[in-house]
Amino acid sequence: MPPSRRRGRFHPIIESKRYWHSQPLRTRLALITTGLLTVGLLATSLVTTQLLQTHLIGQVDNQLKVTSRTIGDRGLEYLQQDGRSSQAPTTYYLEAQYSSGKIGRMVNDKTTAEYGIPSLGTLSLDNGEPFTVPSSLPGHYWRVLPLEIKDQDGDYAGIVAIALPLRNVRDTVEQTRVVVAVTDVVVVLVGAALATYLVHRSFGPLRQIEGVAGRISRGDLSARVPVTEPPMTEVGSLQQALNTMLQQNEHAFSVQVTAQVRMTRFVSDASHELRTPLSAIQGYGELYRMGGVPAERTSEVMGRIESEATRMGRLVEDLLQLARMDEGRKMDTAPVDLTAVCAGALTDMVVLAPERDCALLRLDGGPEAPQPLTVMGDRDRLAQVVTNLLGNVVRHTPAGTPVEIALGPIGGRSAIIEVRDHGPGIAPADASKVFQRFYRADTSRNRETGGSGLGLSIVAAIVQRHHGTIGITPTPGGGATVRIELPLAQPEQAPAPAGDGPRAGRRG
Repeated sequence: MPPSRRRGRFHPIIESKRYWHSQPLRTRLALITTGLLTVGLLATSLVTTQLLQTHLIGQVDNQLKVTSRTIGDRGLEYLQQDGRSSQAPTTYYLEAQYSSGKIGRMVNDKTTAEYGIPSLGTLSLDNGEPFTVPSSLPGHYWRVLPLEIKDQDGDYAGIVAIALPLRNVRDTVEQTRVVVAVTDVVVVLVGAALATYLVHRSFGPLRQIEGVAGRISRGDLSARVPVTEPPMTEVGSLQQALNTMLQQNEHAFSVQVTAQVRMTRFVSDASHELRTPLSAIQGYGELYRMGGVPAERTSEVMGRIESEATRMGRLVEDLLQLARMDEGRKMDTAPVDLTAVCAGALTDMVVLAPERDCALLRLDGGPEAPQPLTVMGDRDRLAQVVTNLLGNVVRHTPAGTPVEIALGPIGGRSAIIEVRDHGPGIAPADASKVFQRFYRADTSRNRETGGSGLGLSIVAAIVQRHHGTIGITPTPGGGATVRIELPLAQPEQAPAPAGDGPRAGRRG
């Protein structure tokens, strides 16, 4: 067969499949439900009518068997005469075929006119069970029961057949089929309408999901699917899963937007901070190249250039450190004794600012020296946190202002570090912003007074990497207190070796 003819043969099937799959799911479900209902009703109708027909024929067979017992030998005497007799039952037909070749019949004339006579042919007993034969009138049938005839000596004499017409059975079955067929059509039509309505109604939550998707496509990321079904159902589970996904997407988009805004601001602030020392270096360089610097001021100009380069180097180093922490680079994690770290930082401050009173205290106010507090973290980074905080105190408080570091456990799970100063303090409006990058309460943007605004942001980033929290509260009596909370190490973890032991008391 040519390929074109083979393709042409299957073309309608392919087209029907395409048409079927192009229909909406709710239409297909309604059609499938209607089809299953139709098939089920047809099968039920066929089985029911068949059982009814079998039952009615069984009743006719029982009637024939009962009648055969009541006829007896007396009834057979009338069959020995060839002809008909009105003494036979009204709807019965009896025919005797003798072994001698004689045939006798008994039937009512009205029965013959209405039902005809059965086409028996030559009778045989076979298994002696009733059987169906056609009638002399087209479309009619008889149910026949053959019986053996015996003579007076008990010998075989022939076969007698007792028959009843099956038209009543046929009419009853046909009427039943019509009624069942009409009922099936009505049930299928009503079922199709109900299936269409219920399927469309069941798809209501999916249309809500479609509407929410349209709102999201128009930029409304806060849109959520109304949860109208129990969570254990398929639709309810889908609604909750979509809401969870939409919430995560909204959060991710919000984080992305925030990061983008933050990056834009970061780049802008970093450019602003770098522009000042670069402009100073460029200006001094051009002045020196043009010969505008007297010989006696050369060392001063070179010192200014070196100072601005150093300032720019510190700024770049701070930016690189923040960038590394944003990338989530792995830290050298080990058990660290916070008490030893704070004691070492205070020792360094005594050297840098000998005019200040420095003390290492217990958080609960006890007179004893603070006990070792072990946390899991990077020792160098934690030391930088304390050093940056102390440097911030030196920069923003008057000379001679005392400073204390209080340590202690809380709740058996966390270690608390409080760096307290007794200077002018921080305004409540600035306390919530000082950990932002490039934020400075000093609006003069002077390096000597306000710094670059990265010191506390580096502190906050390091604390966050150690799964801790940080905040600023007023110091009783005046000043500011930076409070850091870090998770304590597990009891089986030993602290890292410390070069400096705990120190307590007043230093000057």
